[in-house]
Amino acid sequence: MTLILISIPAFAILGSYLALISIFGKGWKKIPYFLAEDTSSAKTVSVVVACHNEAQNLPNLLRALNRQSINDFELILVDDYSSDRTAEIMQDATLHFENIQIIKSQKRGKKAALREAIQVAKGNLIITTDADCIPAKKWVETILAYQIKNDCDLIISPVKMTENKSLFSRIESLEFSTLIASGAGAAGNGMPIMCNGANLAFRRQSWLDAWPDINEDEMSGDDIFLLLSIKKRAGKIRFLKSEKAFVSTKSAGNITAFFKQRQRWTAKSKSYNDLQIIAVALVVFLTSLMQIGLLASAFFMPGLWLSTALYFLIKYLIDTAFLLSVNNFFKIKNLPFRSFILSVVYPFYISFTALSGLIKSPKNWK
Repeated sequence: MTLILISIPAFAILGSYLALISIFGKGWKKIPYFLAEDTSSAKTVSVVVACHNEAQNLPNLLRALNRQSINDFELILVDDYSSDRTAEIMQDATLHFENIQIIKSQKRGKKAALREAIQVAKGNLIITTDADCIPAKKWVETILAYQIKNDCDLIISPVKMTENKSLFSRIESLEFSTLIASGAGAAGNGMPIMCNGANLAFRRQSWLDAWPDINEDEMSGDDIFLLLSIKKRAGKIRFLKSEKAFVSTKSAGNITAFFKQRQRWTAKSKSYNDLQIIAVALVVFLTSLMQIGLLASAFFMPGLWLSTALYFLIKYLIDTAFLLSVNNFFKIKNLPFRSFILSVVYPFYISFTALSGLIKSPKNWK
């Protein structure tokens, strides 16, 4: 009887998780692939990059921006109190871009830096990325074409993580793609809950209207707070499904940096009041926590080993089926194997980062 009383709630939670992933999968299928058309328009575009100690990464981004298929966009670089050569590299960029503004942020933090840039931006469409990102050659062109056709308040565009030959890097890349795909699927089903400031586009006025909701007290979260503000006002939010709209970003590099990054992401969730985000986070957290609980209990009640193994297998199949359904877009190699490894470590990782992120608040946005 005890085994049944433990197993029934566990599999009920797993059923909720299956329903959630099914929503993401259906949402992904609803999003049509976008093929860029004529971009001739009166719309002006401003690309905004907030930088804090990015001397190592910024030159690569600038080269990628200089190679864009269209070059009539405004580039705004904001120096957020960098102590390395970032400001010098920004000044050098004025030799290679005709339409460029260099700003020294008056207040610390990414949100303040973005605000100063957006207030002076000439474009009615703002595109943001990070200094450690590399956009595809037709990135600006594709986003502009999508906005001309769809007239969105917020465009969520895809991000992928560069990886090396290490197993950790490959699993990190898969986990990141899972987040991007889940956020896309949610948006496709009319319940946007996630986006990434490394690749966002929005109406300038939409951002200015959202500023009171951006929660300046939080060091990070400019992207999610913007999404929630636009969502609250019933603005138009879409995911741009196009390989030409990708930006690639660097991996955390090591386990310590990875956990610090995820803790920053989790810490800002204390300020979220969106019921859909809360429900999704709760289902994912409880699914992982229950998996750990089953595993721990099985050492004391051997009869639970079957339930533990079955729970793991079902969750692995749910996750892998979803990832396979999006893999034509993300092109993840050796997906079943990577998914298996991620399934083993994910419950421990998500439980640890969720709890530690809620307890510890970040002091920096990077």
